[in-house]
Amino acid sequence: MQQTLAEIASLRASLVAISPQLPAQSRALRKDKSLTFDLLHDPGNQVANLFGVRFALPDAERDKYRGVGLDLGAFNGDDSWTLPLPARFVIDQAGIVRDAVIQTDITVRPNPQTGLDIVQSLRNI
Repeated sequence: MQQTLAEIASLRASLVAISPQLPAQSRALRKDKSLTFDLLHDPGNQVANLFGVRFALPDAERDKYRGVGLDLGAFNGDDSWTLPLPARFVIDQAGIVRDAVIQTDITVRPNPQTGLDIVQSLRNI
């Protein structure tokens, strides 16, 4: 996403990411990855739930996370063991969702270039 940020800005659009991780975790991620776009905190995955992309990790997955020392509750600040599916929403200035991509495989992220192409096409409407 960071790679497309300049082009997104040139289209007078904004890029915002939303994550359940605590703000301190997000600040560390932004610094580590040199991210310059906004990364908003979604406590308890409430926004993810509204967009229909929140899911609860099954017990077996929770055990895997714990087995590698990842305390999701401490990382996200709640004990819900929920995560958002990777998703991209293109929302126009009127608040209309013009495109939505939701990945059911949490290891796959939506293609940033495709999102950029959608934003570009909106300029032609």
